[in-house]
Amino acid sequence: MQRYFIAAMVVNFAICIKIFFGIRQQLRAEHAEMVWYQAIHLHSVLYDSIQHLPLLTGLTLAAAQFIPEMLGGRLRISLHLPMKRDIMLLYSIICGLLLYLAVCVMNLLMIGMTIRMYFPMEVAATVLPTMAPWILAGLLAYLGSITVLLEPSWPRRIFILIVFAILASMLFTGIGYSWFAPALCLLMLLVPLSLLTVFESGRRFQEKGGS
Repeated sequence: MQRYFIAAMVVNFAICIKIFFGIRQQLRAEHAEMVWYQAIHLHSVLYDSIQHLPLLTGLTLAAAQFIPEMLGGRLRISLHLPMKRDIMLLYSIICGLLLYLAVCVMNLLMIGMTIRMYFPMEVAATVLPTMAPWILAGLLAYLGSITVLLEPSWPRRIFILIVFAILASMLFTGIGYSWFAPALCLLMLLVPLSLLTVFESGRRFQEKGGS
């Protein structure tokens, strides 16, 4: 897990650096007024190349955390230890989410500093609400992947995969800055709902193995 987390940090860092140099090169190659017009008036998101990176990061961390445990049978054994199943799963999920959020915070800081360097504070202030749906999509990808891995029934597994895929793809439909900002509080409710599906699949996984 540690190696995959470090790899995710390196990849995300490299892409943020690439975005920084890309914006700087664009300002040098074109008239600064044109770039400002695109960013401020046309709402062109100059860092949209990073939008699917949280999704891939969430998928990678979920796979790195749970697939080895399941292939080695360690997870099934752990679920029979004298600890409540949901508590154990919650601890594992919190650890994974903390690593995921650490990567996302780095992205937010680097992109925010890049935009603040070349644009007014009003534009830099839109970085968080603009990237928040992408980060939420990665969060759902993380929880959805765990749910699919734990779910023992293939029909339910496929159904869960489709539902999470639709929810995640919905978060990429916005155009421009802060598109989902008015609905972010409502969309955040998807996180506890997703946690419930993880716990339910964890219960079914444990019962399938004979509790």
